[in-house]
Amino acid sequence: MANARRRPAFRPLRARIRHRPRLTWSQALILVAAVSLTAVAGAALLVLRTDPGQFPDLGTALWWAVATVTTVGYGDVVPVSTPGRLVGAALMFVGIGSFAFLTAVAASAIVVGEVGDEERRIERAEADIRVAVEAVLVRLTEVENRLRMLTVPTEAGAEDAAASSRGPLSR
Repeated sequence: MANARRRPAFRPLRARIRHRPRLTWSQALILVAAVSLTAVAGAALLVLRTDPGQFPDLGTALWWAVATVTTVGYGDVVPVSTPGRLVGAALMFVGIGSFAFLTAVAASAIVVGEVGDEERRIERAEADIRVAVEAVLVRLTEVENRLRMLTVPTEAGAEDAAASSRGPLSR
């Protein structure tokens, strides 16, 4: 148990998720666009060097890179060298990953919205419960004080209590 206090890895998952910054749709789109454009430009330049016979100019290389990253892959131009095919394979994974990332961001936005609504409902219910508990505690304190007043004998009450405990014949 001592390790649980020292290691931040044991913090509740909910606390970690709350403090993690979330991507907005626009941030996700910008990130995917930046990664895709960088991958397209880089792949076009690399395939231009690895397969100059298949890709005689930058326009053809860019066309191939865009068709590959979008997973359309027309097949009108393809790399034939091993390094060119490796570039193509890497570009395919970037395209697939980009679409998967956008899908994950969309799903996360839906789930986070629903979870946020549920958390707000739970927090309101907890606040109502706290108010009710406080009211019950106040009322219990009042009852306890009244009971104390009833059980603490006064001077005159102590004599009466002693007399009644002896019974009617002992008077």
